[in-house]
Amino acid sequence: MKRGIRFKLIIFLLAATIIPFGISIISIYIYTKNSVVNRFVKNNHVLINKSGSDLKNYFEEINNIPLSIYTNRPYLEVLENGATEFIDKNQFEINRNLLNLYFNRREIEQMHLYIERGKDDFSVYNAKVSGRGKLLNFKDFPIYKTLMKDEQFVEIESTHDIKSYNDLSDFRVKPAKQVISFHYRLMNVTTDQLLGFLSIDVRLDRIKEIFDRIYDKNREHLYVLDEDGNVFYSSNGNRIGEKLTNSWYKEINNTKVEKGQYDFEGKNKHFKGVYVSDQVKASGKTWTIIKSIPYTNLYQDANKILIINITIGAISVLFVTVLTILVSVKFTNPIHTLIRNIKRIEEGELAVSFDSLGDDEFGQLGQHFTSMIEKINDLYIKEYKLQIENKTNQLKVLQSQINPHFLYNSLQSIGTLSLKNDGKKVYKLLTSLSKIMRYSMRNNEDFVRVVDEINHIKDYLALQNERYDGKFEYKLNVDEHLYFTSMPKMTLQPLVENYFKHGFERKQNLGKLEISISQFDFDTMCIKLIDNGVGVDQKKLEKIQFSLMNQAKNQKESIGLKNINDRIQLYYGEKGKFFIESKQHEHFIVTIYLPLHVDRGAIENESVNY
Repeated sequence: MKRGIRFKLIIFLLAATIIPFGISIISIYIYTKNSVVNRFVKNNHVLINKSGSDLKNYFEEINNIPLSIYTNRPYLEVLENGATEFIDKNQFEINRNLLNLYFNRREIEQMHLYIERGKDDFSVYNAKVSGRGKLLNFKDFPIYKTLMKDEQFVEIESTHDIKSYNDLSDFRVKPAKQVISFHYRLMNVTTDQLLGFLSIDVRLDRIKEIFDRIYDKNREHLYVLDEDGNVFYSSNGNRIGEKLTNSWYKEINNTKVEKGQYDFEGKNKHFKGVYVSDQVKASGKTWTIIKSIPYTNLYQDANKILIINITIGAISVLFVTVLTILVSVKFTNPIHTLIRNIKRIEEGELAVSFDSLGDDEFGQLGQHFTSMIEKINDLYIKEYKLQIENKTNQLKVLQSQINPHFLYNSLQSIGTLSLKNDGKKVYKLLTSLSKIMRYSMRNNEDFVRVVDEINHIKDYLALQNERYDGKFEYKLNVDEHLYFTSMPKMTLQPLVENYFKHGFERKQNLGKLEISISQFDFDTMCIKLIDNGVGVDQKKLEKIQFSLMNQAKNQKESIGLKNINDRIQLYYGEKGKFFIESKQHEHFIVTIYLPLHVDRGAIENESVNY
């Protein structure tokens, strides 16, 4: 599909405006996005680090709870001597101190005390101290075994469902609450004697307060993990207590980073955004805090700026588009006017339909164009009429050359026949001759029906057959539906005459001539003449072809062929075709292609009648 100059001008002007503006918007967006993302990530590192410090402080607060035992000498003596000695007094002391520890913080859900001397243990749950139990072997508790081996005096058990210690507590609420357990090894500082173990189960209330304030609950996720990858706390409650095996966690866990901070982009079918992580050391362990931030959050500010820029850009582009269209229309209107007039000229109407195209360069072009058309119109009419007159005169010259010569030969044949006293045949020949003469003298028409041209050539061949005493034979094959189709007058006779003059008379054997008129395709008629004359060699054929295509002089032998070819080109232009081919001593072939549908009015206007 061809694009006009108006379309190209609009596209060019729009491109010259939109492309720089678009590049500017994209550059600003990329810079803003990177800046916002870096600032956002940096701020999140600060938030995570602050929450990590709060977590560390909270752990220290919980770790300070058992220290009050060492400042309470009566309670310390109970732990050293066992609960069974002075049972009533000791039981009261144990209950009082356990409840004091229990009410120390509101998020403590359960406490368990094991006394190594006597293997006694007690639990506090729901603000009640259980009865005395017997824990015959504390090593049955894996966490206590770990404490004995570890140099640390405290071991934190990651988030889990609350459980009963030695079946001393009765949990009727379902589902079980999730707690974090702090297990302490109680020692006599001076003698390094093992006094027992204290376990504190803490609800996640305070942990939730610390971390819920640093993430968007609707779009972001948070994970707090222990050293083994267990989820200590998460924004997704269903994952608390699970072991994390996600690929993004493995990348964080396997990456050694300075100061524990790390962030990277994650792209998968479930999440597209940035993971920000930090590490904090508390109670002898390293805790990893991971926050996932989707791109929608990261790019929120950048997208707002982008929307503002796009809105301004759209308004600007709309204004530029309207202005561009107005400029292009004003600029291309004179060109379109010239194109319309050129098309009219191509169709044969040598006239312009505008007065002025303005006072600029287009106006000057219009003035020169009008002046040029006026001159072309004058020259065209003079030259074209002269050309038609010249071709018509050539045809008449051809007829004048043919008729006397043919008349002499025909009369001589008729005279010879009359001597043989064949009166009926003489009448037929005279009738054919009169038809030929009448047909040739119809100078007021350039086009005839196919059937008229065929009848004329039949009369002509009848006389020639008598002249040459039947030494040749001919065939006429014509599609009947083409009988009333128009064709140029005197097209066939010069070709047949050319055969008798240059092909038949020089050959000794029986002459053969075949004329066919058929429909070549939907809009074309084919006229073909084939003879078995002496033909011409390749050099002579090229010479004749050259004379047909050019204004060659002194080509008397091909004047008939050239006249026919010139008239076909004059009447039909490029739609009419004229071809010759020959092989010496074998044949000479003429093929003519004429269009079936032609503007007869235009041809009649071009004809010059005498």
